[in-house]
Amino acid sequence: LESKNIVCSDKSVCLFSIFLWEKYIFACIKISTMRHINIWAICLLYTFSTLIGNGQVCQTLNFKSISVPSKQTMGETTFLLSGKKMYEVGCINGTFPVDTDWQMERGIWCQPIKLLSSIDYSIIENETEWKLSDACEFAYRFYETDFMFEKEDLRIIRTDMVAETQPAMFSVLTFKNESNKMRTLKLRLSFHIDLRPSKRCASLKDFPFNVYIKDEMLVAHGSHGALAIGNTYKPITFVLQDSVAVMEYELSLSEKSKSAFPILIVGDNLGNVDKTLFLHRELLSQYVQERKSKKDYYEQSVLGGTTFECSDSNLTNAFYSAKANVLLNLADHSPYMKQTFIRAGTPYYSRLFGTDFCFSVRGLLASGFHALSRDVLLAIADYAREHLRAPHEISGDGILLGWDHIQVSPQFITACNDYYAWTSDRTFLMTVYPLCCSLISDIFSKADKDKDGFIEGHGLMEESEFREDWEELSASSYIYPALKSLSDMAKIMGDSQISEKYRKIADDYSTDFNRVWWNKEENIWNCAFSASNEGMPYHFWSVIFPQKSGVANVEYGIKAMKRIEHDWVNDQWGMVGRFRPEADQENEGVGIVHNNLCATAAFDYGLPEFGWKLLNLTSKSVFDLNNSCLGLFPECQPGLCTNISQLWSYGTFLETILQGLAGIEVNAVDGFIDIEPAFPEDLEYLSVNGIRVNDENLSLYWTRKRDGKIFLSIRYSGNLKEIHVSEQIEDACQVEISQIE
Repeated sequence: LESKNIVCSDKSVCLFSIFLWEKYIFACIKISTMRHINIWAICLLYTFSTLIGNGQVCQTLNFKSISVPSKQTMGETTFLLSGKKMYEVGCINGTFPVDTDWQMERGIWCQPIKLLSSIDYSIIENETEWKLSDACEFAYRFYETDFMFEKEDLRIIRTDMVAETQPAMFSVLTFKNESNKMRTLKLRLSFHIDLRPSKRCASLKDFPFNVYIKDEMLVAHGSHGALAIGNTYKPITFVLQDSVAVMEYELSLSEKSKSAFPILIVGDNLGNVDKTLFLHRELLSQYVQERKSKKDYYEQSVLGGTTFECSDSNLTNAFYSAKANVLLNLADHSPYMKQTFIRAGTPYYSRLFGTDFCFSVRGLLASGFHALSRDVLLAIADYAREHLRAPHEISGDGILLGWDHIQVSPQFITACNDYYAWTSDRTFLMTVYPLCCSLISDIFSKADKDKDGFIEGHGLMEESEFREDWEELSASSYIYPALKSLSDMAKIMGDSQISEKYRKIADDYSTDFNRVWWNKEENIWNCAFSASNEGMPYHFWSVIFPQKSGVANVEYGIKAMKRIEHDWVNDQWGMVGRFRPEADQENEGVGIVHNNLCATAAFDYGLPEFGWKLLNLTSKSVFDLNNSCLGLFPECQPGLCTNISQLWSYGTFLETILQGLAGIEVNAVDGFIDIEPAFPEDLEYLSVNGIRVNDENLSLYWTRKRDGKIFLSIRYSGNLKEIHVSEQIEDACQVEISQIE
């Protein structure tokens, strides 16, 4: 039976195995062999136990006002705990993922240096070993986790917490002896040390390291990394075999007692072992203070600032979870990188990506992360000056890896203008404006070899069919808002002549784009043009970009949205990556970013029910997936793909909520704030507070009254003349605009 272990995440497969065993019993009865019947009974019982247990863990998310019902989830489901200098990716059953794919940066990291692949926790009592790999419950609070284990009147809670500003992680085991007798236990900790740089590092290579015990602590260090693990307890046993260090401690638990055993892990990404040991000694007694500091930081950052509430509690919870995902991915790779940035995804893209950030910056700005947006845009600007192209990927050790995604440059220009619109940061604009002008000039002079006005090169769609000399839809779509942004920047900088020049180029570009890229036969945009100027429909999700970027004219934009709604979107998950006319796509998975960008465009095009549907489908990825950690925004659904927390999943979700559903848009040139909310039929009310525009505060609230009329209240601390509400909204709603004192 052990050799035929049936374990499967798909319960239908397990049920089918039961069906096969049922067929087998009839054969056994037919030949009247009790031995076969006994075998059948054992196998059926085993299959049922596999089906019921199957490594399932009861998972909960409780973070102040965010309370999500518990769900049974596969134990191999991974979670993320993070501070700016260290993170942990483990499994919710108390184990760690199998470390096979070098690109999956799981385990415990002090970026860009890995520290540990895994930690094995075991309890030994009366010569019997209990591996703490079978958590019955997993409680997630974003800033810390609890794993609950139970066996024979012994309850153990393992609490993990990563310090916010230090490269340190606390793992505290709380023992509760519920029996009426004294118990003597051994705690065995096996540390799988893997001290090495990320494989995506450009300047750091693998290095040898030493492992030893010093002052009752486990120490490992090499030329680029260091690690110290221990506490105030003295281990009774220390065994080192290859890179696995095993430490045993003896514990005595009196009857009906409770005690805690802390473990502190401190890392370093430069190999400074003395600094690591000093920090370990400093932090050893600071768990309570570090935990309180971390808890307060998360509660203030997530629940403070920009707040959101609506009649759909699931969407409200998803909004705050998205803000928590921002904090979980803030990274400080100093001294390799100068400033804190936000990772594109964990654990596969644990670096700075220009593409992903530029897609996400609007959501980050609208939800109040202004300083972060500024720092990352300035970092991208520094790299862009190297080749006059905005970077696609920066290595963990701060080296430019690629600038070959041609659409990043126009997206970066637009993102810079978006940042100014929300902040009026003139110093920032003076820094980036000359670079943005150089970027657009370089693009047209070097990346438009056939001089047809559309640039060649790999865009967002990294498809094997596409070639470097093709023109791709994402890049061609985002040139238009880049030109408009340069016009805005020039006007703000006082150069009206240059502003008019870019405005004229943008208008002409839009006209040419709609004439060239629209495929009349397919009634949708071509996804690319080959080097021979042949239109390639391909039916990728990039067909949303002309609407999202604003380059589509009204006629084609509406046609495209209707076609997308009919052919690209299924009711189960949302907007598919590629429409295949010959295939049934009803259950095909989607990228979360597809849903969010399409939803925002739907709201822009006056399709509130379509946008609302996609918003709700995105929230499924946060709370309803069996293979996902509650509260994290994965890369796609229903499969996790590569990242359990993906920037452009939660970043664009924040944009869709605040700029799509709530309808808040800021104009960079005149500072006007356009308000045009959507009113889906299933939504009874919506409230947004603490929106920061420049140095002013904005709040918005609407509710559906008994007579069906919408009451819309807008409150603003600045000049009320800056608030613009469309005639359509004024006709449909009772509008009240008032001053915030």
